[in-house]
Amino acid sequence: MIPPVGQIPPEFSLLAAIFGVFITIFIYSFLWKENPLSRAVEHLFIGLAAVFTLASMYEAAASTAYWGTEKISGGNLLWIIPILISLMYFFFFSKKYFYLYRYPVAIVAGIMAGMMICGMVQSNFLAQIQATVKLPLIGAEAKWDTWPPTGLNNIIIIIGVITVLTFFFFTWEHKGPLGVSTKIGRYFLMATFGAAYGSTVMARMSLFIGRLRFLYETSYEDWFWAWYLIPIAVLCIIIVALWERSRPKPPPPAPVTAKPAPAEAPPPKPTEEETAKPASPAAKPAAAKPARKRKSNG
Repeated sequence: MIPPVGQIPPEFSLLAAIFGVFITIFIYSFLWKENPLSRAVEHLFIGLAAVFTLASMYEAAASTAYWGTEKISGGNLLWIIPILISLMYFFFFSKKYFYLYRYPVAIVAGIMAGMMICGMVQSNFLAQIQATVKLPLIGAEAKWDTWPPTGLNNIIIIIGVITVLTFFFFTWEHKGPLGVSTKIGRYFLMATFGAAYGSTVMARMSLFIGRLRFLYETSYEDWFWAWYLIPIAVLCIIIVALWERSRPKPPPPAPVTAKPAPAEAPPPKPTEEETAKPASPAAKPAAAKPARKRKSNG
């Protein structure tokens, strides 16, 4: 059974804290420059993620298709079909039977395309229209007695939806009332993209703050704190940096110069026999035949 992400057995708590401190400091050393420690952490992360994903997929496949009363262990052999289809992925490594690899890829791509199309249409199109139409502007649900009023927020949402839709309306030129609407829609789009970018930055800052809290708050039995190891990790980075600086730098590659084009060989000189042989007289052009006179029908 694979333990959930973040669940560490108690006997490995100290080892996990030490490992987490060094990994955190080593990966943030990339902000100084790329070094062997940051590369090692990157490779370690990719390898662990690949192994964990493989183990999770194996456990999910075993629990879905094998274990259970209505699964293979219970006598339902119908579940062998998806297992055989999934095993056809390994034909990717065979040149002779590579065409069999295309069948599971086509099945998965078709299923995912159908699910994504239905989900996108439902969530990004129909649900948006339904939510916009149901916005209350009057009555108790509008809540005009609060601040900010819910009805005012709903009016801004409706104006934003309509003006943004007119921004992508290219049948007529954006002049007059249509030009004013598209300009307002452009402002709404700029505000939306700015909010999305700010949310992305804040999410990254939240991750950074989480690592700082891990370094500051992680402890083990009141005698070990994670931040004790920060100077040791920084010292490791300094040692690696000095070692890289002391290494002899490889010579720069020689510039590749284009080879000059070979000179054309001079034409061969005529031999004595060719010079002594008289030149043949030039052929006279054939005389043009006179044109025939056409007979008149009169």
